[in-house]
Amino acid sequence: MTGNNHQVIEKVMQEDHPELQKAVAAIGAGEFERSFAIVTALAQDDIAMAQHFLGWHYHMGIGTDQDDSQAVHWWLKAAHQGVAESQQGLGWAYANGRGVDEDPMEAYRWFNRAASSGDETAREGLLETAQRLSPEQLRQLEQDLV
Repeated sequence: MTGNNHQVIEKVMQEDHPELQKAVAAIGAGEFERSFAIVTALAQDDIAMAQHFLGWHYHMGIGTDQDDSQAVHWWLKAAHQGVAESQQGLGWAYANGRGVDEDPMEAYRWFNRAASSGDETAREGLLETAQRLSPEQLRQLEQDLV
C-alpha cells in the first residue's frame, strides 16, 4: 500500500474513539497482538476506521500474520462506508495484484473514488494506473464513472 505507516496511525488518532486510541497506544508500546485484538473487535462491530486499521494490520503483519487477502476484505468493508484510505488501499491492491488478481481497471475505479474524496496518494496511483491503460479502456472507465 502506498503511503506510510505514520500517516495511517495519524489518521486513526484523529478518530474520536477511545478504543481506537488504545489500539494505537498498544502499537506504540510494542503490544502488537493487543492492538490487533482491539481493532478486530471494533471492526466486527462495523466501525469503519477500525475496519481500515484492521486491514492495515493484516497488510503489514502487525499482531498477526501478513495477509493481503484479509487486508482487502477489511478495506472493502471500510471503503463501502466511505473511508478514502481504504479505497486507496484497494486501488493499490488491484494495481499490484496483492490479495486480489491484478486488475488495472478496477484499480483505476478505486483510486478514482479515493481521489474524489481528496486522498492525495490515490491521485498519484490514479495517474500511474492511467498510464497502464489503453485509450479504449480509459474511455470505457470515464463512461462508467459518469
